[in-house]
Amino acid sequence: MAVSPLIRSGFEKYAQGGSEIGVASVKDLFLVNLIPLSHPVVVALFDEVRDKTSFTLEEVRDLFCKAKQQLGGYIDRLELFDKYDTNSDGFISREDMKICLRDDEYYKEEELDTVIDLVMLFGDVNKDDRLNYREFVRMLKDVPLE
Repeated sequence: MAVSPLIRSGFEKYAQGGSEIGVASVKDLFLVNLIPLSHPVVVALFDEVRDKTSFTLEEVRDLFCKAKQQLGGYIDRLELFDKYDTNSDGFISREDMKICLRDDEYYKEEELDTVIDLVMLFGDVNKDDRLNYREFVRMLKDVPLE
């Protein structure tokens, strides 16, 4: 897949003749392309690559493609994610989940911890004890939202 001229020129500016750029520079490229860093999709993408300190042009392109693909869909799930992300930090923590499950009144108080443990067991792919947007969507992919 081709790299857009805007991404390529931004990458070259930050790379200054090198073959990689840092995380801050990648985030700047997202901002230049009007992709908000606080959007849950973007937070999740950067969470998945949190151990990387630098990116090649191809890796930057792949991040942009993933962001574009993810931002194009899942509107209902994004609204649900935003509801469960009670502190708007881009993640659903155990506490966020407990607040929403309590408000929904579908579970008894004594069932909440068990439900949350199961959600984290199956949904928390990177085992950081919270769900980013992509983990949330992956977990719900077969659940119809009405």
